[in-house]
Amino acid sequence: MNEQRGWYFTAPWDPVSIRRGDPLGFRAAADYFADLLAPGLSNAASDARWISLLSWCLKWSHVVWRNARGGDLSRRDGQRARYAWLRPLELLWVDRTLESGQTTGQLRGRRSVERWRRAERQPLNFAMSPDQFRRYRQVGTYGAYRVVLRTVPGLTTGDGWTPADTALQLAALVNESLPRDVQLKHERFENGTKWRHWTEDEARYWVRHGWPAAWLKAGSGMLPTPDSAIRRRLPEEERCLLEPVLFSAESIRRATAEVLAGARGASSHADLCEALANSSTLSKKIEPSSLAPLPAFTRFADASMHAMRGLWTEINQDEAKQAPAVDRLARSSELRARFDTVRETGAAWLRAPGVTGQRRRCPIAQAA
Repeated sequence: MNEQRGWYFTAPWDPVSIRRGDPLGFRAAADYFADLLAPGLSNAASDARWISLLSWCLKWSHVVWRNARGGDLSRRDGQRARYAWLRPLELLWVDRTLESGQTTGQLRGRRSVERWRRAERQPLNFAMSPDQFRRYRQVGTYGAYRVVLRTVPGLTTGDGWTPADTALQLAALVNESLPRDVQLKHERFENGTKWRHWTEDEARYWVRHGWPAAWLKAGSGMLPTPDSAIRRRLPEEERCLLEPVLFSAESIRRATAEVLAGARGASSHADLCEALANSSTLSKKIEPSSLAPLPAFTRFADASMHAMRGLWTEINQDEAKQAPAVDRLARSSELRARFDTVRETGAAWLRAPGVTGQRRRCPIAQAA
């Protein structure tokens, strides 16, 4: 009998909060408050225009996906096959934006698309490596808006994939904003295409056949919002479709937006959170005790970020030494003051009303 031996790595993994890029452990508490005040939204969903563009992407990728015999969207394999038809359209909108001369805004995957453009759009999968192309589902634009598309009624049927009435209207609005010879039409996808031939090669289908380079003539039109126009209101027709689903009259999201807009005396992040925690309007929709710890948590989180930035500055002051001695960092009065503030705000948060149930959501608080 042959005896086989091997080595097994048995050391414990880092805590989840560290593995997920949350070393201070604030994410769970921050997500808790965010879900209370703006359910379905996140920091990643920062440009309402992308909801319109993704609605267009969902509509036309859905047409092609069904032609290619689709799959069961309740299963992971079916979702993976569905996204394979959606991903190229996301990236083509990034390409179209860059072609227009706009270089700012929410353009996820921009570096790869720029490499692809410099190579005359010849490399496969927008010049991404197989791993980058696979991970784009998590880090790309659809990944950033998936919760919005899945949870906000009217955008999809609830699965995050099948466009519902509002999404279809937005898709039509986007399509009509394109020059006539660039607009997509159902007849384009009823030409006897051998869809199985394009399985695992969906990006090349869209680039070469589905939405080929004629769209380069499209000019500006409806593009992601550039940084310079982030405060500018969307066109009336688009806004009239988005506002009822994102900020309906009785929604918590609308109440939150109105409270923030009315906090005219606020001069800091913590002041805005004070306004939210003390709002009589929100107290009718959210249990007041749930929001009571928010201002103290905000001060604690902001102080911690301020301390981290100070530490980074101190570490990078010495160009000759990449790793400054700990004793030199310990002698920094500025750094010590910042960490003292962290300690004080952390202790204050632990004493805040309603914080008892929050302790487990913020591991760093135990060190305060």
